[in-house]
Amino acid sequence: MKSKTTINTQGGNVTKKELQLFKNEIIQQFHIISEGLMDQIKLLAEGNAGIIQHLAQIQEENKNEHSETRALIKISFSQLDRRISDLESQMKEVQEWKKQVQVRFQV
Repeated sequence: MKSKTTINTQGGNVTKKELQLFKNEIIQQFHIISEGLMDQIKLLAEGNAGIIQHLAQIQEENKNEHSETRALIKISFSQLDRRISDLESQMKEVQEWKKQVQVRFQV
């Protein structure tokens, strides 16, 4: 007759074979859980990669829009500068004309 090695626990006697089976079951469950976690981590990594790509795209669009806006502002300033120069020139002409008129009427 074979004798089983038993261990006393609070719930009763447990054999080494039962402990080994329990250990193997825990290890198997751990592997299942860890595989699930790895899949979730991969999904998170893919999501992060997508977010990073989207942010890079937005950054590039903002850069292009900023350049376009600067170009439009530069054109607007150039046009305003030209208009101011024209007005200054016209003002000088008016002042010269005014002086000529004053000289004519004072004589």
